[in-house]
Amino acid sequence: MLNYKSWKDYLPQGHHWLETLKIEQSKGLSSESWNLVGVKAQDTDILLNSSLLDDSLKTKIQAEIKTHAWSPSERSLRLVIDGKKFLLIAQSMIKTTTPQLSRQLGMDAAANLSKGKIKDIHVPDFTDLTALDVLEGFLLSIDDVGAFKSTNTIELPKKVSLISAEPESLRRKLEMVKALTFTRWLQEAPSNFLNSEQFATIAKDMFAKSKAELVILGRKDMEKLGMGSFLAVAHGTDIDPKLVAIKITGENSKKTVALVGKGVTFDAGGINIKPSPGLEEMKYDMSGAAAVFGSALYFNAVKPPVTVICALGAVENMLGPNATRPGDVVKSYSGKTIEILNTDAEGRLVLADVLSYVIDKHDPDLVLDIATLTGAVIFGLGHAGAGFVAKEQKTADYLNHITAKVGEPMWQLPFWPELEGEVASTLADLKNIPKASVKAGPIMGGYFLREFVKDHRCQWAHLDVAGTAWGCAATGYPSAVGSAYGLRTMVAAVELFEA
Repeated sequence: MLNYKSWKDYLPQGHHWLETLKIEQSKGLSSESWNLVGVKAQDTDILLNSSLLDDSLKTKIQAEIKTHAWSPSERSLRLVIDGKKFLLIAQSMIKTTTPQLSRQLGMDAAANLSKGKIKDIHVPDFTDLTALDVLEGFLLSIDDVGAFKSTNTIELPKKVSLISAEPESLRRKLEMVKALTFTRWLQEAPSNFLNSEQFATIAKDMFAKSKAELVILGRKDMEKLGMGSFLAVAHGTDIDPKLVAIKITGENSKKTVALVGKGVTFDAGGINIKPSPGLEEMKYDMSGAAAVFGSALYFNAVKPPVTVICALGAVENMLGPNATRPGDVVKSYSGKTIEILNTDAEGRLVLADVLSYVIDKHDPDLVLDIATLTGAVIFGLGHAGAGFVAKEQKTADYLNHITAKVGEPMWQLPFWPELEGEVASTLADLKNIPKASVKAGPIMGGYFLREFVKDHRCQWAHLDVAGTAWGCAATGYPSAVGSAYGLRTMVAAVELFEA
């Protein structure tokens, strides 16, 4: 086990840096930092994208580009002209959203500066990118993933500045970066550090003294409430499962949005044990809960327009003498009985009870649940976007608008009517997987979860981020380790919600 006095002992250096970072604003070129310039090729020309370059400077930079025989395919070029430093970064030519392209430019700039002694940067305005998103990409890439190394000291920028930003927009962007960074740290933490009990401890430490209302339920609490579906996943471990619910009252307390996350801190598959290859990545099976927790951090700093409930179910899915067996029947919080045909389809069992609990206690207008639910979603959508299903088309349309706005690609999957009956069991009310010939894993996972929201007035959508939560291939996301995918979508869904 790790020896530490507090979980805070393993917070990354980048987290502490962000907590004290002050973004300066400058009206002109910086004389100390690297002045960022976006570059893209157009036919035989090289276009320079920066609001700070006059015609004279553009001519000098173009001359240097020719002298170095440089092209955007080489990704980056550093120049010193008239005593000022310029960092040229090729813009991504992939045809995707502006936020993604902007973040990618910032990420590429951070990757380039990580190789040098001076990491300070000055961000201008751009003709076709958003400066705050470029800044976000840069700051996220400063985050390190070496928090659990014995020695982990990295050189951090001493100065970050940009040409212009409205103060409140800048503040919100910094709070978003902090939330994303903390979410990624939760994702990266090893399972012997971040188990369900630790998740609850972190929530208590971070929210108990805030204005947020915090509820933490353990095994005995859930037994009293009849959460047999959630507890079925916890039978194989001695570590206490936890349901964590954080309520943050909004400007309009009459409207409520609930965000619900799957927090399986390690998924061995239970009796239906997973194969060995890639098993170490099952620490990421709590990525949905991490994104929900990050959303709570954001709204604890930035008051939401409506009331927000951030709820997560944290548990290990392990093997043990009391582990749930395939064929067992359990009774959920909702009263519906479930035949568990596969113990590795555990995320939906956790979410079923958390969804029912949140609806029962808070009567939300909109519910979004997020989970690394099915490996099958990867076969349909790969690693460049997530899948989702929605109870009503207006909710799906709302999500499509939001995901384009924030740059988190998601694709609506259909609720084929022919598949609806495949969640019914002959022995119980429901079964957690359909018969093998049905396939359609992400849709069937959605159909199962819909059973626990369909009788409530709320709008509902289920986000399956199994292909994007880590090892994400989307432009504007880290290609390795945790991505915090879905956090931006959930935050925007709250901020733009009108019931």
